[in-house]
Amino acid sequence: MITARQYGAMMRQQGVLWPAPAIDSADMKLPEVSIYKIGGRGISNAFVLVRKKWATVYVNPAYTSYRAAFDAVMPRTSDGQDVDHLLPRSKGPGADFLALGRIGATSNRGWNDDESHQAMAQKVRNMPTASPHSFTSFLTDMERGWAVVTCYIRPLRELNQSVLTLVDPKDI
Repeated sequence: MITARQYGAMMRQQGVLWPAPAIDSADMKLPEVSIYKIGGRGISNAFVLVRKKWATVYVNPAYTSYRAAFDAVMPRTSDGQDVDHLLPRSKGPGADFLALGRIGATSNRGWNDDESHQAMAQKVRNMPTASPHSFTSFLTDMERGWAVVTCYIRPLRELNQSVLTLVDPKDI
């Protein structure tokens, strides 16, 4: 098992930027990314985007089987948490695809109406709000870092490879 500190070191070494919570179709065609189909799902519904060997699951905001797509590939290190969009679907119609993550239920259900980057970071870090102006966290910095990493970005080698199929860039 890799620790949060080791994940952070690997990401810094590889120059990995945090994946965007929302992307468009043009992002799928960038030369530095690879796209993988998830089982028999079409890439217009769900896919894994890989950059520098780090993977994130993205889905069409209208796709209703997003939880099953995420669970098909991501390690179940945080069972008991919600699988949900990092940005609310209500804010997603302008984006082609939204990133998914496994998020604490209390935190997830407390941020559904806010689309700001601060709100997304609070949601992913499992930091419920006591009031609109005061953030309360029950996690240490290390635990918050681990929550962010395991929530929605993982090394490709840790994903369930048996359901992944590399998509030829010309087919995107």
